[in-house]
Order: sequence, then structure tokens, then C-alpha cells
Amino acid sequence: MIFDPGISTFLQNLIPWANLFFRLMTELGSETFYVSVILIAYWAFRKKEAIAAAILLLLTYLSNYWLKYVIANPRPPTSVWVEGVEATNYSTPSGHAQLAATLYGWLDLKVRKWWMVVLSIVIVTLIGISRVYLGVHYLGDVLLGWAIGILTVILYYCLEGSLERAQERLRGEYLYFILFLVGFMGLLISLALPSPPRDNFGSYAGLLMGLAVAFPLEQRFVGFETNLFPVPKWKLVLRVAFGILLVLGVMLGLSPFLPTEDIILRALRYFLVALIGAFLWPLIFTKAKI
Repeated sequence: MIFDPGISTFLQNLIPWANLFFRLMTELGSETFYVSVILIAYWAFRKKEAIAAAILLLLTYLSNYWLKYVIANPRPPTSVWVEGVEATNYSTPSGHAQLAATLYGWLDLKVRKWWMVVLSIVIVTLIGISRVYLGVHYLGDVLLGWAIGILTVILYYCLEGSLERAQERLRGEYLYFILFLVGFMGLLISLALPSPPRDNFGSYAGLLMGLAVAFPLEQRFVGFETNLFPVPKWKLVLRVAFGILLVLGVMLGLSPFLPTEDIILRALRYFLVALIGAFLWPLIFTKAKI
């Protein structure tokens, strides 16, 4: 029942006017949206929390990828896909559902406000439903993604104190080196195995390795703060606007030269995106005093 593509057809016939709405909702779970939001928080508002969220989300991305690879459940038939919608890799569990449950669950732990919990439930639910409505996931994919995301947040909550103590005992460079190895070894393993349809592992590995290099470089050569020294709002607007244009320009502009179809070149493109967003742009806006 929960892996019946007819559920997508039922939803599309029930609310045919909701096509655009669910397209917009599914974008709230896209990698471009998450990269943009985390970079904005990193540059202008909550640097420390943005670093933690970025690492948590990327590790969740990696776990979702390998779960999909092991389960190897194909997508629903394209006959139920809404026209113009695209999807990569295998189907189970839903990456959008898993990432949304992880991110917004983590935000609930940090904000600890009832309105945040309500907002999170609404957004996570709509993102999950959007994947079924658009026809690119079974309901079972979404339910499993939600469950894994919630378990990830519970695990984070239980281990948060231990992780902070471990970070205090170890130098940050060692932890980032471990993260770099996780991304690099995952990339090597993915190259050695048969590729899933329209593989997208390169972006996750590239981002993880890029951040593992960029964060310690930023700490050593820049060290900007977001909550110690007040910055005029107009400067923050410029910092965010030019930063997003730069990062998205690199992400999209290098696509013809470092194409998605080649996993190594895609990893390199996203490595550069992470390096520019987390290190080079902070270096520039700090020197420019914006």
C-alpha cells in the first residue's frame, strides 16, 4: 500500500491545482536551498551553529545516499511524475524527507519554542507530501525518511555533550581531517561500485571535503565573528547578497566545465563551492569591511 504509485495519482487528481505549490515546497528541501540558508546563517547570524548544521546535514546526506544504494529501490514509474519534474538516484528513503526532518528537528532543539515546533511539523510534512504528489517518491520512502531523520536528531541530542567534550580534547583540525577522509573514502568507494541511475554522490562528497578544508582555513586566517561585533544591517545585506551571487554563480557557472555526469568533476565543483563560501568569501568581506 505505502509503495503504491497510485497514491501519487490519487493526490494529483484530488488537488490538481496544487502543482505549483508542491513544486515550491519541494524546493525547500533542495540542496541549493540548504546551501543558501546555511551560508547566510554562517556569514551573518550564527556562525558556530551554521557549522554544526552544515556538518550534520552533510553526514545525513551521505547516510541517505548509502541507504538508497543498499536498498536499491527504483523510483515510481515516470508515468506518475508531474511533467517537468526531475529526480536522481534510487528512491528509498526520501532524501528530501530525511533531510527536512533532520534540519528542522535540530532547529527545534536549538530554538526550543512551541512556534518553531509547529512550523517545523508543517514544513517537514509539506516537503514530504510534495515528493509523493510530484510522483518521484512512494509514500513509504517519505515515511522512512522522516523516521530516519527523527532518529538522527534523537541520536544527536543524546551525543551532543560527548561530541562537544571530544571537540575540546581534540584540535579542530583533526576533526576536520576525519571529515575530509569520510568524504574522500566515500568518493573512492562510489567510484569502485556500479553507479546508481544519475548518481549524485559527487556533490555531497565535494561539499564535505571542501568544508573540511575551508573551516580550519577560515579559523586560522580570517576568524570573523557574527555575534560579538555589531555590523550595520546594510552591510549584512551586501555581504549576503554578493555572497549568494558568488556561490551560486560558481555552482552554476562551472557546470558546463565540471559537469554533473562525471562524479569526480562534480565533486571538484562542489569542493570549490564550499571553499569559496566558507573561506574565500569571508576573507574578502572581512578585508572589505562589509
